[in-house]
Amino acid sequence: MAATPKRAKHCETVLIGATWNAATVENACAALAEDFTPLSDFRASKAYRLLSAQNLLRKYFIELQTPHIETRVTAYV
Repeated sequence: MAATPKRAKHCETVLIGATWNAATVENACAALAEDFTPLSDFRASKAYRLLSAQNLLRKYFIELQTPHIETRVTAYV
């Protein structure tokens, strides 16, 4: 996302004390856009970097809601 690590304070504010559901997660994903101004370079655009961060939060939500669905690569053949 950027050259230095940074907390996602707007995203945290949305999540703290909120009901853990899909709507809250989507609001938190939108808040990530307020927290970060990703850089664009030859490796990735700023839109791609922000979407990747948002998708990590969505993936975490899915993993907690449906632990029986495997979302991680655990073995290489």
